[in-house]
Order: sequence, then C-alpha cells, then structure tokens
Amino acid sequence: MKATPKDHALMTLAIKRLGKFVDVPHIQEKLSRDSGEKFEERKARELLGELVKKGLIEERGGEYAITDAGRKYFDKRWREIGEQLNQDYLKVYRAKQYYPHVIDAMLEFCRDRWVSVFRLFTGRAWLQRKLGPRYITIKSPKDVQRWLDVHGIDFIPYIHRVGSDRPDWLVIDFDAGKKVPVERTKQVVEAAHKVLSGYGIDPAVKFSGSRGFQIWAQFKPHDLPKNYKPKQLRTGRRERNFFSFYADIVRFTESRVAESLPGLTTTETAKKEARVDKVLFDASIIKPMGDVRSPYSMHFKTGLVSVPLELKELKRFKFEQADPELVAGRYEKRGNEFRLEPADGSELFKSVVEWCVR
Repeated sequence: MKATPKDHALMTLAIKRLGKFVDVPHIQEKLSRDSGEKFEERKARELLGELVKKGLIEERGGEYAITDAGRKYFDKRWREIGEQLNQDYLKVYRAKQYYPHVIDAMLEFCRDRWVSVFRLFTGRAWLQRKLGPRYITIKSPKDVQRWLDVHGIDFIPYIHRVGSDRPDWLVIDFDAGKKVPVERTKQVVEAAHKVLSGYGIDPAVKFSGSRGFQIWAQFKPHDLPKNYKPKQLRTGRRERNFFSFYADIVRFTESRVAESLPGLTTTETAKKEARVDKVLFDASIIKPMGDVRSPYSMHFKTGLVSVPLELKELKRFKFEQADPELVAGRYEKRGNEFRLEPADGSELFKSVVEWCVR
C-alpha cells in the first residue's frame, strides 16, 4: 500500500497540538518535501478541500486543523504506510500517543531536578538544556505536554537534585561497541547485576532505547567513606567527592566483571574506535550536571522506549519489544516497574575503597 499526498497532509496536521490551525503555505511546504511532488498553492488547496469534504480536517479563516475523525483515521492509517511517512514526524506523533500512558512514572525521575530535552524535527535534533537563562524543569503532565507540542520527545534528567552535592542514583550505562553482539552485552549486564547483588543490592535494569542497557541502584543515606581516595586515572588528579566515589563504584564493578568476562569490558571512554569490540561501563555521566535518559522515555533516534526489564527476561528481550505501543500496554497491566529500593551499600563501599588504593 502506497502513501498518498493526503497521508502526508494528515501527518503534518496530526502532530500539531489539539485545536491548532495552520496556514496553507506551511502545509504546502511539508507536502512538497514529504511526498516528493511539487505542490503549488492551488494544488494544495484542492487536496485540503477533499480532506475537508471527508470530515478529516476542518477549515477556519483559510487555516486548517485535523478533526477527531481525522485523528482516528490517521491512527489506523499510519500502521499501513508508516515506513513511507516522514520518520521524524512519525516519532513525534507516536510520542504524543505514548506519553499519557506512562507520564506519572516518568515524572518520578524528573521532578526536583533539571531535565534536558531532545527536540526532533525533520533531519535534525538537538538537546535543549535551558529555556532562556534557566535550566529546564518538568513538574507536571502539563509540562511534558508543552514539550511534546514543540517536538520534545526524549527526557534526560540530571542524576542529582537541584543544588545537591551528590548523585541520587548509581547508574551503570553499558555502551556496546558496534562489533559487540547484543547477547554478549546481556552477559555483561547479568554479570554486573550479580556483582552488586553479592553486596545485598537489588539494582533495576532497563533498556537504553538504542543498543545498550543500564543498571540503576539507590543507597540509603550515607557519608563519604573516611578512607576513600579517588582512583588514580591517566586523566589526572580527581576531587574527593560523592560524584568521584560513585564513578569509582562503576569502575570497581567493571573490574569484577572483567574477572569472569576477560577482554570484553572497559571503562576507557577515549578513542571510541579502540573499543568497537568491547562494552563500555560509562562512568563519565556521573558528575555534576551529568544526565541520563529517564525510565520510560522515548529515544529520539530509534523511537524505542527505555523500558524497565526484569533480569529474568533480559535474555529473551528483543528491541522491538520496546515499541511505544507495546510498552504502553505493558504499563497498563503492570504499572511502574522501575522501582529503586534504597540499599545498605556499606559492604560494597568498603570493597571500593580498598580497590581504589591498589
């Protein structure tokens, strides 16, 4: 089944906020670009007139908006011709349908901290950190909707609260080199989970939304260990603080995993071409102003969701299971599956402090 110019017109209008009317030149430009045909104004008006007659769009003062009937029609239609539509627009459209299902869970990880937002337009995306002079905050479903209306589809909270001197979460981001099969990456995730579990910690696992995975954990309130000295790295002297300590927990975990999976893992972020066959334990995100994709956020490149996973389902997990519609259905049945139970990290901390001085 082939996509028609009418489909492209409906796509253009379907991603607009509810009740938003746009003029003919705007639609004309998008039609010419997405259909590959040259649309003069007269031709565009004729096409829009046909859609008005069908009740799929409405006209007001020479401007057009999609109707409820048009939205229902398009929601069925895109499934038939989706691959032929503007893929960036389709991600925005699907994000608007998806987020209302999971918004409460995602807000748990966005409130009380700054949040970066990836905004997506045709052929380009950028990470926005500020609105004017102020860093972005997201406190309510209305805030999320406002970002969706300006094509903000991927939400990246900072790992610490505003004004805090420490991370709220231990995050281990597993970044697989392009030559690493996904099954090998899963082995690394399982091995890292086993290391932390051995210290009485029950970390949460989630898909990154692209090719990797993440493990998150949260600790009960604690001080910086008195004997802690930051691991000496080739990058130079490091400050003794909570961010350095949590980053060293990531490096310590990698060192333990390397004992059972030698040659497969690394913590060296430099020279990406040198780690195409390795899984990076990325400690670089654990720093002041470091950010990480929220659970249940949609990845702006792939359109897949950073979905929580139980460890027992990791082996059989397929990327297509992170489709927004499937995740929304899963959430309706199971609710928020990304739960962080604060753990006593004292035994782990002792081992990390000892490892850092070796």
